Amino acid sequence: FGIALPRPVRFVKLRSRWLIDASSYPRFTMLGQFLGGAFVAVEALCRLTPSVFVDTMGCACAYPVARGLFGCHVACYVHYPTISTEMIKAVGARRAEHNNDATIAASRWRTAVKLCYYCAFAALYALAGRFATVVLANSTWTAGHIRQLWDARGVRVLFPPCDTTALAELPLCPLEREQLVISIAQFRPEKAHAQQLRAFARLRERWPAEHADARLVIIGSVRDAGDARRVAELRTLSTELGLDGCVLIATDVSYAERLGWLARAAVGLHTMWMEHFGIGIVELMASGVVPVAHASGGPLADIVVPVRGRPSGRLASSADEYAEAMHELLALAKEPGARVAYAQLQRSAREAAARFSDDIFAEGFARALRPLFGAP
Repeated sequence: FGIALPRPVRFVKLRSRWLIDASSYPRFTMLGQFLGGAFVAVEALCRLTPSVFVDTMGCACAYPVARGLFGCHVACYVHYPTISTEMIKAVGARRAEHNNDATIAASRWRTAVKLCYYCAFAALYALAGRFATVVLANSTWTAGHIRQLWDARGVRVLFPPCDTTALAELPLCPLEREQLVISIAQFRPEKAHAQQLRAFARLRERWPAEHADARLVIIGSVRDAGDARRVAELRTLSTELGLDGCVLIATDVSYAERLGWLARAAVGLHTMWMEHFGIGIVELMASGVVPVAHASGGPLADIVVPVRGRPSGRLASSADEYAEAMHELLALAKEPGARVAYAQLQRSAREAAARFSDDIFAEGFARALRPLFGAP
């Protein structure tokens, strides 16, 4: 990573790592991973007992183990709450989501059982979280949920580090931006790639002449068989929506190839509901790609926000809202008389992205942990 260390770092390989792997628990996954984290913590702390225990993976059940059994000071950097009030509400409302199977949503008694399970788990999660002395969250959204779930008042927001040095060197020239919409995200179900295809189809349906040359490129990594299946389903949906020839779904592209697409794209697409932060959006903005992000979570509260009173992108929720935002931005990038406005959006987007640098994160992280080492 090009980091100069003042002294060597000791790595301890854990044999019990499988206990916090989601694939180990086909049912009651959250509870299995939660309790598994306690056993992994016991192994880790028996092999190396530190004075300060810092968790960045979300293994909250390790906190009482580290503090109560091994006497460590506990700090945590929470990327995403294991359970959220939105998840509980989705189950209660019997909505089929990525965390709530349609068969459960369709059944009244199964919903009641799952709701009890979620509420009990939330109480257990809160109990474990209170063993942390220093609590950092990666976004305003995450911090709000942790404050509510853990009843913790000292939660501080520290945005994650985003190294956008190479991206910020891409030219901000509207003339070099094609009628190209780009999406960069893992092919996980919560990323809602199908909504991107439907929104793009809606764009071409409502403005067929204006966007006959528009294209959508969806880039992501394939981690396992589940991701490969979702990619195949997306390609089938693209064909069903009549998007063959104007949509490219590219998997496992190189960094150089991704930079090439970012340098050409005019609009970036993000459709995940309640994303905790959204580093992918930051990368789009640093590249001069104007984002259309989901109007929820981190993108709404922290990322696609006004800069010096000027917008840095667009927010949307429905397919029609996404289509309208894409239509507006593609037109601004294409029409000679509107390119000044598009260039201003690019500058604001890049300036907004600069708030999430490695240096700012390193300084904030060190300042938060300093009291645990007895430093002022």
